[in-house]
Amino acid sequence: MKIFSLLFIILFTMASLIQAQDTLYTETFANGALQNDWFAGFNGNNMEVEFQTGNPNGDGWVGRLGNDISGGGVGQSWSGDLTWGDYYFEAQVFVVVSAGTYYGVEFRVDSTGLTSGYQFIARNSAQSLRFRARTQAVTPIPVIREWTSAEIPGGYPSSDSWHKMAVRAVGNQFWFYWDDQELPGNPYTDTTFTQGAIGTYVWDFAVTTLNLYIDDIYVTNLVSGIDDGGAPSLSDYSLDQNYPNPFNPSTVIPFKLAKREMVELTIFNNLGQKVRSLVNQDYPAGTHQVKWNGKDDFGQTVPAGVYYYTIQAGEFKDTRKMLIVK
Repeated sequence: MKIFSLLFIILFTMASLIQAQDTLYTETFANGALQNDWFAGFNGNNMEVEFQTGNPNGDGWVGRLGNDISGGGVGQSWSGDLTWGDYYFEAQVFVVVSAGTYYGVEFRVDSTGLTSGYQFIARNSAQSLRFRARTQAVTPIPVIREWTSAEIPGGYPSSDSWHKMAVRAVGNQFWFYWDDQELPGNPYTDTTFTQGAIGTYVWDFAVTTLNLYIDDIYVTNLVSGIDDGGAPSLSDYSLDQNYPNPFNPSTVIPFKLAKREMVELTIFNNLGQKVRSLVNQDYPAGTHQVKWNGKDDFGQTVPAGVYYYTIQAGEFKDTRKMLIVK
């Protein structure tokens, strides 16, 4: 009876959390079709679907954005919700190092694509990654941060290849990730754009026909805490949303303590079975983060799916949901 009661509590908690943390947007171009509405932005180009072997999820279908509709060598397209403010956004981008100047993603994009939004782009001409606020009225476009090849985990790609590009936007602060590795110097601060949809971007002034290929786009919200209506410690303790999320193969779980506590951080699968005892140790007061490599207590990689992580630190308890994708 105790086992069934515990299982019921876990499943009830899971159902509540599904409402508290949502996947806002998914676009995998499965079956050769767009799953969402896409809109032409700057220069009138728009997202299409194309079959390409060797793509990340193995189904062969990817998104294709060209730059060939009008002059200037720019292709830009956007999707999602224009009211989004804080969110985590990731996508697999095929970086072609032999041609093209910029390949990448945009976020907090406006509806016209003209004043656009923030960009996170691979800059082939300089073998670097760049974060900038793209406003058509301002030339040159303000660069907020540029990471050289030496600063990029694994270096800038030397051959045409798929790479995961991700950004976490919270208020006026931003964190950036390349192949699930956090880039140095996070967070970065800028106040140019406060909300907007997601987008894609490709540019080469000298090349009139250039394509950006993109796949496995995910956007999740960033809920910083779950209020149970009666726990005054929630302002001092928190279990925050993991990032990136969805993820493959690793993710970071942040938490905050009001005072020194013995912390237990445990991961469960969708059936409520314990998968990994991630943390069982003493932590001082303050903000901390723990990385999970997607493996169980036996060192085996867990399958794709929904998982839950729970924390117990003194009287503080909380649970959150995360998603592993392959």
